[in-house]
Parts: sequence; C-alpha cells; structure tokens
Amino acid sequence: MPMPSQQIMRLGLGFAVSQAMRVVIELRVPDLLTAGERAVDDLAAATRTNADALYRVMRLLAAEGVFREVSPRHFELTELGAALRSDRPGPGDFVRMINSEAYLAFEQLLYSVRTGKPAFDKLFGSPRFDWLSKHPEQADLFQRAMVALSQGSNEAVAEAYDFSPFTRVVDVGGGHGQLLSAILSRNPHLSGVLFDLPSGVAAARQGAGGDLPRTEFIAGDFFESVPRGDVYVIKKVVHDWDDERAAAILRNCRRAMQPDGKVLVAETLVPPGDEPNQIKGIDVVMLAITGGLERTEEHYASLFAAAGLRLEQVIQTQGPISILEASPA
Repeated sequence: MPMPSQQIMRLGLGFAVSQAMRVVIELRVPDLLTAGERAVDDLAAATRTNADALYRVMRLLAAEGVFREVSPRHFELTELGAALRSDRPGPGDFVRMINSEAYLAFEQLLYSVRTGKPAFDKLFGSPRFDWLSKHPEQADLFQRAMVALSQGSNEAVAEAYDFSPFTRVVDVGGGHGQLLSAILSRNPHLSGVLFDLPSGVAAARQGAGGDLPRTEFIAGDFFESVPRGDVYVIKKVVHDWDDERAAAILRNCRRAMQPDGKVLVAETLVPPGDEPNQIKGIDVVMLAITGGLERTEEHYASLFAAAGLRLEQVIQTQGPISILEASPA
C-alpha cells in the first residue's frame, strides 16, 4: 500500500491528468486511434506535435486507463478512452470546458475560501454567465458540456414524477429544452413553456434539445419574473446561485404559480458522510467559478422556506439526481 506521502503526491498531481486529457481531446488523438493501434511518431505527424512530448502525455494517460501501450511507443484506445472521441459528444466537452477558463480561475481557489466569493469574477472581471454571454465560442462549449452532464438525467426526471394532475409545465432556465422535451413526450396532455435567456430559447427553437410540441417559447430573466403555470421544473439551475439569488428564483415561481401548483427542483444532493462523491468536487468548483453551491436536503428545505414554499418530498430517480417537490407554504 502506498505511503501517505505518496498518496498525497498523487492527489496533488490530479491537475496533470486533467490537463493531459484536455490536450489529447484537442488534438483528437482518441479519434486517430479508433481504427486500431498506432505509433506515437505517426500520431505526432498527424497532430503536428513533438513525438517525445506526445508520448509522455499518452504514457501518463495510459497509467490512468485512457490508452494502452501495447508495445514500445505504440498505443491503442481503451473503452474508457473511447468516451473522449469527438463522435461521442459528452465527457470530452466537459473536460475541455472545465480545463479552460474555469481551470484558470480555480488556481485562485484560496481567494474564494478567504472571501466566499467566486475567483472567476476576480480574474475575468465579470461573473461567469455574463462572461459567457460575450464569448459565444466558449458559451457553446459550456452548453455542450452541460448536455454531457445531463446525459440520462432528463429522462430519469421525466420518468420519476407523475405529471398527470397538471396541464401547463414551465421549464425555468430550460436551455436546450431536453428536459421539457422528455416530459412532453411522456405526457401528451401537457402544454409546455420553455423559459430562458434569449440564447437558450433560440437553441430550443432550433430543436437542439429535441422535439417540443405544444410549447410556448418565452425569453426572460428568472430573477425578475417567470411565466404563469401550475408546475415548475427547475433542473440544475438553483445550484448555480448563492442562497439569496436561489431564493429569488423560487420566490418568483411562488408568486406566479397557481394555489395548488408545485415547484420541482431537480438537483444532485450532497450526501452525508465522507464517502467519495463527484458532487462534492463539483460543489468546490461552483465555489470558485459561479459562486453557487451544491446542497443537502436540509439546506434545500430551508431555501424553500425562505421563498414561501414547503418541501413535501424528495423523489430519488434512476439517475444521480433527485426531485425536490415543494408546495406553497
């Protein structure tokens, strides 16, 4: 078993693995290995890189199971590494996104720990989402990364909740419309509202998230108001914001909803205990990048109360995401 000092050093070198993955994704090395093993010299010629340097990066990733060195300086793609191919959008987009401007901000995590404020704002001069609105290429990558994180969870949420009592579902901050599409396809009696910033609405109109029949597209700011409806779905939105701003979103839903309506917040809960869990890492990323946070069930109950809502139940889906159902208090 490794000594404690060796284990600590391995943890400290996590950034090297993360950035190495970004490099091979940018170079499309996984694509080049789709047909079978290749020599590093061939890969370097195809990617216009230094062969020895590329070898060292690939050797590191082979130690993590991304590649396999089948003979000296010859690599093949593993099942794990195949997830990084460009024809399998998802994890690769997330790795690229988190290792670009977000990575630079995370270097100043200490600032966030000392102040409680996102280091991203300090480094880039504006909040994350404001910055993305002015950088369309990075915004597009961010949206693709969010789609990757949502793989399977939209269907899980749509399957886990009974929408039969309702007639009009409002997807608050619905982005591409993947979740709303999944809900409407399973509930033909429902009409939908896709509510987001203009860029999100435009993507949804173009079908980026799937078919959206019986849907009204409304652009707006959920900090100001939300459209009327009888059930509100808010997936992976509340975690982007601190308690004050998160409560403002929920309060606007409370004001607009019908007396017997529901608010459904779909988020991944922080579990108790010390067991490893991806959401704990994402929570610290939120601290440095957006100023948001992941929450426990108890924290969400308090947040609902601050917005005039009452947590009724927590529904665990088939995916790593829960539905917190709230009613008017």
